[in-house]
Amino acid sequence: MDKMAGKHKLHNRRISWSAFLKDVVICFFGAYGGPEAHFGVFIDQLVVKKKYLKEEEFVELIALCGMLPGPTSTQTIVSIGYKLGGPLLAFFTFLIWAVPVLTVMTILSFSFVFLEAMNLSEEGLRFIGPMAVGFILVAAYRIGLRVIKDRLTVFLFLFGATSTYFVRDPWVFPLVLLVGGILSVVESKKDELWTRITISPPWPFMIVFLFWQLGAAWHY
Repeated sequence: MDKMAGKHKLHNRRISWSAFLKDVVICFFGAYGGPEAHFGVFIDQLVVKKKYLKEEEFVELIALCGMLPGPTSTQTIVSIGYKLGGPLLAFFTFLIWAVPVLTVMTILSFSFVFLEAMNLSEEGLRFIGPMAVGFILVAAYRIGLRVIKDRLTVFLFLFGATSTYFVRDPWVFPLVLLVGGILSVVESKKDELWTRITISPPWPFMIVFLFWQLGAAWHY
C-alpha cells in the first residue's frame, strides 16, 4: 500500500500508511463500549504512543465530530486518516475500522436467537453491559484529565452533565454546545482569536446538513 500511496509527512517526519493502518487494527481490537471508550483507545495508541497528532488537536477533533450526525468515533478516526494521508487513506481507515465491527455486531445480534434455538442459557451475555460501563468510565477519566483544567472547564463539565442528565429532549444537546462555545470564546484570553478566524463554509453541504438536522428535530 505504501508503494501506491507513498508516505505522508507529519510534524517533519514521514508516516507509513501500512503502519498507521496496523494501528487502526489495534484500535479495533482494543476498543469496546461505544465512542467514549473508543476515544480512550485512540489516545493511547494514536496520540500517546505513535504521536500521529497532538492531544490538543485530538480533543478539538472530538469536539468537531461530536457536533456532526452519525457515529462520532468512526468520524474521528477517519478524520485522523484524512489528516495523515488524504481521502484515500481515510477510505482505507473506514474499511478497516468499520467493516469488521459491523460484521461482528451483526453476528452477535443473532446470538440471542441462536442461544434460544439451542436451549442454551443467555446469562453470559449479561456481563456485556457492565464491561462497557467500565471502559466508558476509564475513557471519560482519561479525556477529563486533558480537557478539565480550570474553573471554566469544570463549570462547563458540570453544566453539560447535569443538563443532559435531567433534560432528555433532543434540543438540550445543541444548546449545551452553543452555551459552552460562547462562554469559551468570551473567556478566551487570546487577543488574536478573532483576527485568525476566517469563515468560508461550503454552502451546499451546510444547507444539506441543516436540512437533515431540522428534519431530525421535527421527527422527534
